Amino acid sequence: MFENKNRIKSYLETIIQETELIPEMSKTIEKPNDFLTDITGMTIFRACGMSLQYVTETCIKIRNLTKMELFEQYPAVPWKEIFGLRNFISHAYGDVKEKDIFDTIKRDIPALNSTAKQMLEDLKAGKLDLYIE
Repeated sequence: MFENKNRIKSYLETIIQETELIPEMSKTIEKPNDFLTDITGMTIFRACGMSLQYVTETCIKIRNLTKMELFEQYPAVPWKEIFGLRNFISHAYGDVKEKDIFDTIKRDIPALNSTAKQMLEDLKAGKLDLYIE
């Protein structure tokens, strides 16, 4: 369990870092269409998409080291959608729409960031030990 706990700690730190980076990368994007107006917007779109893929893949790694009940303790995040987003971005990247990325950044990333920070605190305090396999 101790090794898994350290991995989860590292994964949560990655999620926190990425969920702080994504809004910073996209701060000039005010509406979904801004991703399409020039090369800068398109580059931001692709960077945010890859970063979201990284975040969602990291969430899945946590899921694989824990019991699903862990995520039920943090209902502010739509976990099933997070897990599904990873598959969508990975396998249907050409179908990912700018509105989907925009909405995820604006709606879900702040909640995921604050939740990951709370999870990290709870992990350090031993509150998540019963969920770690």
